[in-house]
Amino acid sequence: MPLSPRLHEVVDALPLTPGLRVLEIGGAPGAAAREVARRIGPTGHILVLDRSAKGIRLTHTNCAEELDSGVLSTLCASVEDFSLNPTTERFDIAFACRVGALDGRHPRLFKAALRRIAAAVKPGGQLYVDTGNPLQRIDLD
Repeated sequence: MPLSPRLHEVVDALPLTPGLRVLEIGGAPGAAAREVARRIGPTGHILVLDRSAKGIRLTHTNCAEELDSGVLSTLCASVEDFSLNPTTERFDIAFACRVGALDGRHPRLFKAALRRIAAAVKPGGQLYVDTGNPLQRIDLD
């Protein structure tokens, strides 16, 4: 699955380093996640969160190698309602592309989504949202 020019621009704008733990919100069908996985390497991890069961199934198809290696996992839930298993290590950064709760299309969901993301990201972590140019950084503390 090729990476679109827009997603390539988004991934390039993220502060990715090997070993990073990344939460991608609204990441199905996995195009950006595959590139992030490549950049964070085998010691990193990316969790693709998406509300669509069909999207998660497509991510499993498109990212089978990354899933098998353990560098990628998925969670089917909405950003305003999800929670991590208490044993899951928190993430260094989170990013979202075209997620209505974060890009202004569903403003009533914004605060709930930010609370859920902040609970999943390490203290001092950042959220990057695709709102143009190419990303807006949101502090979660």
